[in-house]
Amino acid sequence: MLRLSPCVLLSLCVLATTGLAAAAQGPTPGVDDGAALLLECGTALRAADGGAVVEENPVERGVHMGQCLGLVSAVWHTHKLMVDAFDSRQAFCPTAILSAGQMARLVHAYLTDHTDELERWDTQLILEAYADAYPCRTP
Repeated sequence: MLRLSPCVLLSLCVLATTGLAAAAQGPTPGVDDGAALLLECGTALRAADGGAVVEENPVERGVHMGQCLGLVSAVWHTHKLMVDAFDSRQAFCPTAILSAGQMARLVHAYLTDHTDELERWDTQLILEAYADAYPCRTP
């Protein structure tokens, strides 16, 4: 009879279950989907524009603003890194340098126009917003 050590058996169980979970993994609703990003970027834009404060808790408001501004700039800069350092295909071709606030405004407008897609990953929607705003011209 074949005997497996506890470490080998545990490793096999982990590999078997993580493979299944990764294949089915999607965004957590209200955490890392488009709906959450729409809320977060809305908070950031209201603050920038001097609009009404919806979130009474200043910590929550700060987290929302930081999440939006951090994500939109991270996707932009990661794309640039992948193109420049790893010769990846360009998903979008910017014609200008944008501030994080301008990125947030662009993404918020895209999400507002695509409310039927808000259940998708936030980062994927950000990338699509940039591709929509800055399409690459094919020769």
